[in-house]
Amino acid sequence: MISPTGLLGSMRYGLPNILYMSKTILITGTGPTGVTGKRIKEYLSAYSYFLLTPSSAELDLTDDGAVSHYFSKNNIDYVIHCATYRPNIGVTTHFVDEIFESNLRMFYNLAKHNNRYAKMIYFGSGAEFGKSRDIINVTEDDFRHSIPKDKYGFGKYIMNQYCRRSENIYNLRLFGTLNPYERYTKNVVSNLCAKAIKSRALSLKQNCCFSFVDIDDVCQALLLLLETTPKYHDYNFVQDNKYMLLDIAMMVKELSCSSSDVVFDSPGLNFEYTANNSRWVSEFGFKFKPIFQSVKDIYEYWLGHENEIEVSDIDRRWTK
Repeated sequence: MISPTGLLGSMRYGLPNILYMSKTILITGTGPTGVTGKRIKEYLSAYSYFLLTPSSAELDLTDDGAVSHYFSKNNIDYVIHCATYRPNIGVTTHFVDEIFESNLRMFYNLAKHNNRYAKMIYFGSGAEFGKSRDIINVTEDDFRHSIPKDKYGFGKYIMNQYCRRSENIYNLRLFGTLNPYERYTKNVVSNLCAKAIKSRALSLKQNCCFSFVDIDDVCQALLLLLETTPKYHDYNFVQDNKYMLLDIAMMVKELSCSSSDVVFDSPGLNFEYTANNSRWVSEFGFKFKPIFQSVKDIYEYWLGHENEIEVSDIDRRWTK
């Protein structure tokens, strides 16, 4: 498991410790399936914030009345919106259970209370640019060149339109996170680590070029956005370099001393999914965690949780 860097980490980016007064942050998406929210909750617990982390059972973000009641009961300084609805996680207990409407309702139910908090940060997606084609080194100014065809991407597209016109809502746009808590049945890097640990072939559907970022770098970025006044309302947050899935597989092979082959089911390359981070770096400066260390963290996490890996489930997402 990755350990939080705590206040020493804040000094790495020149954030004075005095900024970390006791402010209240509502973090959504910290429930059992919320791997991003879970890590952010752990990370920010090392700071002098008071964290509100209701599960979806405690606060249904798709229910306008429930969200309004929650804000009336709590004084909230910041919102970090990690929650997202995916139809494959088996949750059918919300006021709305449909990917497009559910994600938009959650966002707008929080956004409409923006006069009650100083700032909301949510996680956009490269899917805003339309994943039915190559997304190559896109900048924030490339937004709106293509309207996404899928419901998830179109929902994120609409959120960013609203965010850009808002006073205090910010989109930290991700293109692929490296997080030990990502499920091996869902995330390709965790999947490769699970296969190596279980001495399986390092098989992938197709090679592809990605822009990744470590989850702890995401947490550091949140601290910067919370305690400064950003110039823009949306930022591509990705590492300086892009990587092929083959590169990641070879790192896993090295870490595990695996003799297994790296195998692709389909030849050639799938659509590229990369972004330009110049806007973020020029404003904040940033030292990203080396990708090999990120992959190592994931491998070591799953090595320590080997008893949780079910071989029969490893490729469930890709074969169902």
